[in-house]
Amino acid sequence: MRLLFLSHRLPYPPHKGEKIRALNILKHLAMRHEVHLGCLVDEAQDLAHLGALRPYARSIAYQRVLPLARKALALPALLGARSISVECFYSRALQRKLDDLIERERIEALLCSSSPMAEYLYRSRHAARLAGLPRVMDLIDVDSLKWHQYAQHSAPWVAWIYRHEARHLGAYERRIAASFDRVLVASVRERDCFPGPGCPANLTVMGNGVDLDYFSPQYRARQMPAGPSLVFTGVMDYRPNVDAMCWFAEQILPLIRRARPEVRLYIVGNRPSGAVRGLAKDTGIIVTGFVDDVRDYLANASICIAPLRIARGVQNKILEAMAMGRPVIASRGAFEGVQALPGRDLLVADDEAQFAAATIELLGDAGRREALGVSARRCVERAYSWQENLRVLDELFPPGNRQERMSA
Repeated sequence: MRLLFLSHRLPYPPHKGEKIRALNILKHLAMRHEVHLGCLVDEAQDLAHLGALRPYARSIAYQRVLPLARKALALPALLGARSISVECFYSRALQRKLDDLIERERIEALLCSSSPMAEYLYRSRHAARLAGLPRVMDLIDVDSLKWHQYAQHSAPWVAWIYRHEARHLGAYERRIAASFDRVLVASVRERDCFPGPGCPANLTVMGNGVDLDYFSPQYRARQMPAGPSLVFTGVMDYRPNVDAMCWFAEQILPLIRRARPEVRLYIVGNRPSGAVRGLAKDTGIIVTGFVDDVRDYLANASICIAPLRIARGVQNKILEAMAMGRPVIASRGAFEGVQALPGRDLLVADDEAQFAAATIELLGDAGRREALGVSARRCVERAYSWQENLRVLDELFPPGNRQERMSA
């Protein structure tokens, strides 16, 4: 089957959750189909990685965009009933490239990763023909709910923008559910949060996975300074991660230090914001910025933490730490998308006092940390194999069955 896969970002390097998922989908589809990739490139350094995708994509249509310029162009959406996200990720130049590709390669089916990419089908000069092809949308998460969460945690002069986006992106998500054959989300929680009355019949859960060979307890990490350490990983200009680390450093870490003053906090991830860099003024907080291999920090962590107050979908940072056999303490919001048993596979804490108490207790019990790590690894082996979780794609895009319309 000649399949067009649209991704809102180049799915490489796989250093954030959406790219990890898109890359694994691309690899899976390429084993069975002729896949053509269309995407935006919002980081110039990503262009150096186009070659890494050539083994999986017969062709790549991409458009370099400047994020600040795109946001400025999307601002008029605030004046009407339009989603800012959809306008931000739409490029007329990419549309022309995709329309030419669709005609030249005689595309037979379509898969979009992230809701704004549906716009390239709706605005295509081939829209009438594309409406008759098998079409699947991987929402990943229900992003309209994310914007609603942002509004709840923002000052009034900003919250109205987030409420606008939550309302209009929610309407766009409902339009997608009505016009695509199948809509995929990463967890049961996301399915249950879909906007509007009732759950669409064509909404399907396709879980995330983790590379169990790469993230392994057998990884030989480089040595780090001795002593108790807490590790948080993630892209550090992403608002939920910034909020999590500022909250943890300011409200939870001081409680932990009353019992364990020597504990160090490692904040590991690319593009740390000014607020995150400011946390490094504390000599016990290390902000790494980009690292070549996050496994060095995970493997040396006494405890991996995920204290997210704004959280949607499946947290890859939790899955990767669990796959490395590390004990994890997560907020309830961060945990809710994960198929694991609290108390056996990881610990869940609801507020500052609980998070600090759980951390202090676990730092003092090496046997408990080891038991949690062993159980965590077993959990991801059971539930988070990419090969198993992406098997739903084989049902949606059957090899050798090019023209049959899939049922909703």
